[in-house]
Amino acid sequence: MSNDIKLKGKILGFEECRNFAMSDFGGKDSPFRLLSAEEGPFSFILVNPYHILDEYSFEVDEKILENEVGLRGNIGNLAIMCIVRVDGDTLYVNLRSPLLINIKEGRFTQIVLENESYGVSVPFAVKKESENKTINRCKRGSKGSRKINL
Repeated sequence: MSNDIKLKGKILGFEECRNFAMSDFGGKDSPFRLLSAEEGPFSFILVNPYHILDEYSFEVDEKILENEVGLRGNIGNLAIMCIVRVDGDTLYVNLRSPLLINIKEGRFTQIVLENESYGVSVPFAVKKESENKTINRCKRGSKGSRKINL
C-alpha cells in the first residue's frame, strides 16, 4: 500500500508539470520527502526546513494561501517544504523558495520570498532527531499577509 500524497501545483521552472506525488524518502520519520512529477521524468527531494533551522519564518500574501493553496483561515493543514540539491557528499537547500502545501486539499505552490534573507543554495546537515516542530504561530503580517513562524 502506497503512502503517496497526490498533489496539484507548480514548481518554478517546471510549469509544464502540474500533477505530483509526494512520498516518504528515508522512512516515515525522516524530514525528507520525494516529490515526483506525473507528467515527466522530474523528481525533487524535499526537506522540512524546521529540521535545519531553529527559526524559519516569513510573510506570505493571504491571496496566495487562499487562491493557490486553498487555505482559508486555519493553517493547520499547511506544510512547508524546501527543495534539496545534492552535490557530491553535500546537501544544499533552497530556503528562499519554499513550497506551501495544503495536505488536506492536495494543492501546493512554490513562492519566492522577497523580504527575507534566506539563500537559494545553503549547505546543511539535518539536526539530530529533534522534536517534531510544527507551525504553531500564524499572525497577521503586513497588510494582506500572514507571518508564518515556528
